Amino acid sequence: MKWFLRLWSYIVHPLFIPSVVSLWYFNYAGYTDASHIRLKVYLILILTIAIPLLIYTMLKIIGAVKSIHLQSTRERITPLIVYAILILILLRSGFKDGLHLQLYCFYLGIFVATLVSLLLTLLKYKISLHMLGMGGAFGFLITLSLMQGIPLLSIMALTAIACGLTATSRLYMKAHVGHELVFGLFLGIASQLLMASYA
Repeated sequence: MKWFLRLWSYIVHPLFIPSVVSLWYFNYAGYTDASHIRLKVYLILILTIAIPLLIYTMLKIIGAVKSIHLQSTRERITPLIVYAILILILLRSGFKDGLHLQLYCFYLGIFVATLVSLLLTLLKYKISLHMLGMGGAFGFLITLSLMQGIPLLSIMALTAIACGLTATSRLYMKAHVGHELVFGLFLGIASQLLMASYA
């Protein structure tokens, strides 16, 4: 069980969550222009995974970060700034076609949550980015279910279980205390609900 909890922290790393949610959304919603969706998926993967990992590698080489989990608030500042910029680029370039409004709101929520996380980091508060990511995914499902009338109870239940496993994993690894996990989950959900209602 211990090895699984450690592995789980890597599986649900916040860098991977947006791409997983996007792939699920495109598969669930369906589409007619496969080539157009493929280009959008490539853009999402590049801006939310590939470039952040490249930046992390560079920071790791120069000794600015020690772990991909960004254990201290000092380590988080540059990655969060870069990530916010990348999400803004995605919003401006990946969704200028006006399609997939729900997914646009999802990334808008991520952008807002990233800015709040950056502010908290500057204030030396170490919010759980893992729970922030899982909360964002759960909040996105809530908005789809409530605002689009889509029955998603099964996937929401699985996501809730994943949230519980993530919290357990982070506590086991002594990466966070309880309130940091709870606030991360709350911010992830709240940012999605706020952006969906705003749009």
